[in-house]
Amino acid sequence: MKTNSPSKKHGEKLLPTQRQSYILDVLAEQKVVSLHLLSERLGASFSTVRRDLDELVRRGVVERTHGGAMLAQSPQAWPEGPVEPTPSGNIRAAKESIGRFAATRIREGDSVIFDSSTTVLEAARVVVESRLRITAVTNNIKIADLLATSEHVRLIVPGGSRRAGTYVLAGEPGDSFFRRLHADVAFIGAQSASNGMLNDSRIESASGKRILIGAARTRILLIDSWKFGGPNFCDVAPLTEFEEIITDDALSEEQRRDLERRGIFVQTEKSAAAAAAERAAAREDGGRRRPAEVKAE
Repeated sequence: MKTNSPSKKHGEKLLPTQRQSYILDVLAEQKVVSLHLLSERLGASFSTVRRDLDELVRRGVVERTHGGAMLAQSPQAWPEGPVEPTPSGNIRAAKESIGRFAATRIREGDSVIFDSSTTVLEAARVVVESRLRITAVTNNIKIADLLATSEHVRLIVPGGSRRAGTYVLAGEPGDSFFRRLHADVAFIGAQSASNGMLNDSRIESASGKRILIGAARTRILLIDSWKFGGPNFCDVAPLTEFEEIITDDALSEEQRRDLERRGIFVQTEKSAAAAAAERAAAREDGGRRRPAEVKAE
């Protein structure tokens, strides 16, 4: 399995809330992490990581240790890790946008896998609100709790052991169940993506995602734009394994061009709406021209 170390400059470009979200993700897996390791994983200087840790300590979700940090004793759990730093309006809006667009890919009667991810959670929220009749399978307790509020959703939770500090169910019997599954669609969440690969900071999480990817006929990756080119530890799967990649409108042109050079094309809610408007205009324009063309013949 390939592992990677991000360049130091990348972490410095991220917003504090983005770095802090990543730090919490690493802490959820490692429990106690050194400042050196966080700096290497995140691709940021020691002083930047210290400032982020100080903010997380102030919020009561992290405790400092000698040379590092650990999760606070009673953090509030969230889908991808223990607790999400209060997100900026832009980050929350981006997740909601991705979730809305992803939900349009689901049809009545589909069987759908929902991976553990705050962005996938937003897709599940829209599915519930739309009252679609589907069969939903998830390894996430919080997403299952949301889907269970809909009488239109047939909910399956394969089971497993709860990963400490998270809502994720991992291991058996869930892994064996997913290996025998052939769902219509899988919504897969992301921690980061770089060099044409989906990445994760946890080997166990990467293994679990590979199982989910193999359990559906159509694989759709839901990924926040800032996670492209982000910190990574181990590879999960090539981005080309996904039939569709959905992100938000903040994806930079540089990142988009890099992805396209690799044969990877991403969609956003805005770009899809623009493309649909262009198609509609073309049909309308073609309809106006057709009588004149027929008369000329």
